[in-house]
Amino acid sequence: MTMPTKKQPTFKQAFEELEKIAETFERDDVDLESGLKDFERGLELAQICKQHIQTLEVRVKEIREKFNV
Repeated sequence: MTMPTKKQPTFKQAFEELEKIAETFERDDVDLESGLKDFERGLELAQICKQHIQTLEVRVKEIREKFNV
């Protein structure tokens, strides 16, 4: 039996979660273990945001080419 795949967050969802993680690192009381988990999750979220942006860049290029802009 295969596990269902987790749906990737939208750009907005990923960015908002990434902002919350960044806020925790701005505080001085970050626990080492949870900080490391948050750091890893932050990198995952940054990658997701990057993928969304790259997809949108391709789509914008396609639209511009379609309308000769």
